[in-house]
Amino acid sequence: MSRYTNPAQIRSELVRALFDWWNAHRGDDIPDRADLDPNDLKKLLPNLLISDVEQDPLRIRYRLVGTKVAEATGLNFTGMYLDQLMPVDPEEPWMNDYRSAFATRQPIYGISTVLMPVGATYVYEFGIFPLRNGGSSIAQFLGIEDYFDFARLQHDLEPWKVKR
Repeated sequence: MSRYTNPAQIRSELVRALFDWWNAHRGDDIPDRADLDPNDLKKLLPNLLISDVEQDPLRIRYRLVGTKVAEATGLNFTGMYLDQLMPVDPEEPWMNDYRSAFATRQPIYGISTVLMPVGATYVYEFGIFPLRNGGSSIAQFLGIEDYFDFARLQHDLEPWKVKR
């Protein structure tokens, strides 16, 4: 997994579109959840994640998981917490990314490579964007994952699991 240091590094049209939306609605800080109109982001909906933030301790609960995200992970984890999930690659520092975006009030974006059981890999780009919800605190994150030509690889993937 690699983080970009500059938005110019974003190659995905989907991640770029969400970055542009976030930037256009941020004002002096970050966008408010009320700014989010699904009609503005129709093309992105299958790849979107909306998560709620709980503090003390910081936890991420997925409110919405797009259909392409559920397909790629093999699990619709709507309603689950990030710390309940076991991604295929446990080395992915997802919680660190959320902590960083929470602390800096800035989006995190980058690229990730997943090793499939058959030995091949696929690459996807992602973004995690903080949102307020009527106040000044970060209340939610808007995430996106672009799997590019993932559909042809899906049968070779191992699904995510829920911790027991």
